[in-house]
Amino acid sequence: MPRPFVSQISRFSKKEAVQLLLLAKRACRYPGLDIKVAPKTGDFGKILVVTSAKAGNAPQRNLIRRRLKAIFYEEHLYTSAFSWIIFIKKESQAYTFSELKQLLISCIQSKNA
Repeated sequence: MPRPFVSQISRFSKKEAVQLLLLAKRACRYPGLDIKVAPKTGDFGKILVVTSAKAGNAPQRNLIRRRLKAIFYEEHLYTSAFSWIIFIKKESQAYTFSELKQLLISCIQSKNA
């Protein structure tokens, strides 16, 4: 049975998104990915994935969004003390699911260290 907050992991009101962008600090930077974190404001961390049209066509952008959200949920990154903003660039299309997973896990480990 899914947890009740699963549908809320990547949903933001405009006010929440603006506040998150103002408080966010860069955590990690990889080719094609810029990851920023801010202290979580609710009971669990959230993820905001920002993609521009330059990052590929709609199916490519949606694929990377789905992958990042799946990793965020499967690895229980919502239990960390942060909400995440991930900016996607064109180079990110080269990453596989497992490579993205490794990058996010290493980023959270470096942030918690």
